[in-house]
Amino acid sequence: MHKILQKKCNLQPGCKDIVPGGRKMLKKEQFLGANYAYCSHSLDYFIESMQRLDVDKIEFYAASPHCYLDDMTPERAYDIKRKLDKAGIHSVVLTAEQCNYPISISTSDPFARERSFRYYEKALEIASVLEAPYMQMVAGMHTMEDDPAECFERVTEGMYRVVKKAEKLGITIVLEADTSTPVKNTTDIMTVINSVGSDNLQGLIDTNGIAHANEDFEAAVIRLGDHLKHMHFIDLREPGGHCLVPGEGDLPMEDYLRILDKHGYTGYLTPELWGRNYLANAEEAMKKALDYCRSRAE
Repeated sequence: MHKILQKKCNLQPGCKDIVPGGRKMLKKEQFLGANYAYCSHSLDYFIESMQRLDVDKIEFYAASPHCYLDDMTPERAYDIKRKLDKAGIHSVVLTAEQCNYPISISTSDPFARERSFRYYEKALEIASVLEAPYMQMVAGMHTMEDDPAECFERVTEGMYRVVKKAEKLGITIVLEADTSTPVKNTTDIMTVINSVGSDNLQGLIDTNGIAHANEDFEAAVIRLGDHLKHMHFIDLREPGGHCLVPGEGDLPMEDYLRILDKHGYTGYLTPELWGRNYLANAEEAMKKALDYCRSRAE
């Protein structure tokens, strides 16, 4: 079993408990709704669901059927913005689909890499229309024959290009690590952030990613420090259960919240219910996730 999958973290002295009646530093407003689990539903249904769940801030997953980037025009993006505005919902983070599609700034294929740049630049433009202050990114996969050092160099060079576009639009990119990419952990995230040297590039922690990389959660939070601006807060069960509602897997989610409290985390957290786990019961799953999170926040 991964160290991170153990039921209890080795909490450092001074870490506050999150218990009913105890002091809670995290705020309910930090937890976002999201449309990951709603990909079998229309955009209108998702918006109505967020209203039913009393959600006014979301992470917006830019994928079919809600916002597939290749099908998007500025006019269509403005239509989405008007619908969200009418419902009193604000997009905080735009996360373009980049795992199921061949999108990568680390690939050695120059045609695929250039297409990936255009994809992310368009995603930034859509984020700007939606007035989302953040856009999430991963470095993308490459072939097993590619040289790892060269892949990482392509990532840092590529992030510099994408960040320059983000700077012009006033958007901050939050970079997520994934063991299938050259940016495998929070140490790699910090290397890229330091190499690019822009306030418009910051870090994201995904609790599943932390587990797969065998990183200690508190050490990762400390490592990113003030650069930690966003989090995907989901549970994990091995084998085969990822992106689960908090409390439905094996990760010590309560301990993670205590650690975030201890270090005064002020960024956002999304129950990223990505994948096929909850397509048949999206609203029920999102309600469970938000209830779990909100009940442990102020």
